[in-house]
Amino acid sequence: MKNILLITIALFTVSVNAQVLYNDNFDNYTLGNLGTDPTGVTPGQGGWLTKIGTKSNNKNNLVTITNESNKGKVLTFYSSDTPSPYEGFIIKKNNLNTFIDQRTLGNNVIKFEIEYFTGDQMTSGTSSNHQRIILNFGNNLSVGDYNPLIDYGFHSVSGQIGVYYHNGITKTFVRLDNGTLSAPPATLPFNTWVTFIVYLDYNNKKVYFETPYFNTVAVGDFLSKSTSTNLIDDFKPSALTIDFVSSDQNSSTPLTNKYDNIKITALKSVPPYVLSAANFLADKFNLYPNPATTMVNITNNENMLVKEVAVYDITGKLISTQNFNEQAEIQLNVENLASGTYMLHLQTNEGVAVKRLVKK
Repeated sequence: MKNILLITIALFTVSVNAQVLYNDNFDNYTLGNLGTDPTGVTPGQGGWLTKIGTKSNNKNNLVTITNESNKGKVLTFYSSDTPSPYEGFIIKKNNLNTFIDQRTLGNNVIKFEIEYFTGDQMTSGTSSNHQRIILNFGNNLSVGDYNPLIDYGFHSVSGQIGVYYHNGITKTFVRLDNGTLSAPPATLPFNTWVTFIVYLDYNNKKVYFETPYFNTVAVGDFLSKSTSTNLIDDFKPSALTIDFVSSDQNSSTPLTNKYDNIKITALKSVPPYVLSAANFLADKFNLYPNPATTMVNITNNENMLVKEVAVYDITGKLISTQNFNEQAEIQLNVENLASGTYMLHLQTNEGVAVKRLVKK
């Protein structure tokens, strides 16, 4: 009975702290075009702005509300089957900051969720064939003119998926699958629904990317280089941008992508299971001595094998990478590092463990 009571109290606490600020599943929209103005001036359904490029012939029917089996209505992007040398269109939901301002005092973790359908694979194309999901703090509708807090990009030819986050000065890349930068890029299957979940922790300057498809939680040093004393006001999410860009003039494959269940929630703290997933590997490793002068020993009690160690400085810049032959105990030479704090990314078969090292 005591355990049941504790579980009930915990669930009640989570529900009280979780404050849904914005929720859009498109089910109350009318089937058909999302907007009527392809210039991005007059809002369409749900207050979404739509801007369709002139090379896409200003076609409103490229962004529509459609029915989806087992999901209800969804937002659908559709490219023409004969794209011009550069084709792009964009939709945007402005003034999200008004929802953020309605959060309860102290709820300074902003959770963002979106479901994404990867669509058909394009048969050919360049690096410009991609779709992007951007949560930013600028309200400009122009393609490429934004200040992203987070920036997901999916490549419609290779299936590669990546994400950037804002470190306070510029954007920083993180792998959603927790692989090393030298490993093959992370990919998603085509014609598949996937869910992206992000936690922006303004209190601790951390961002957590939860990706159920990979069963991972990737972490980054969110706004770590900013000198702001009021991060959530100075870097407040104010707009959600979804865009499609193609520079492939040879492919005859029309591109279809879909979106659903966009939600923004304010929390008092990052859920414990997310923190545990982000830190459980790191907790298995020991570093000594730390601070170190010339050599640091890296060990663990579970015979986890280290394949690579990447050394990053506190700004997120990659300093060096050293390969190891899947060793459970390694010695890392840090003699040439300048005095300061570094993050060691330990690549293992179970993912990446991140440990903090101080060099004397």
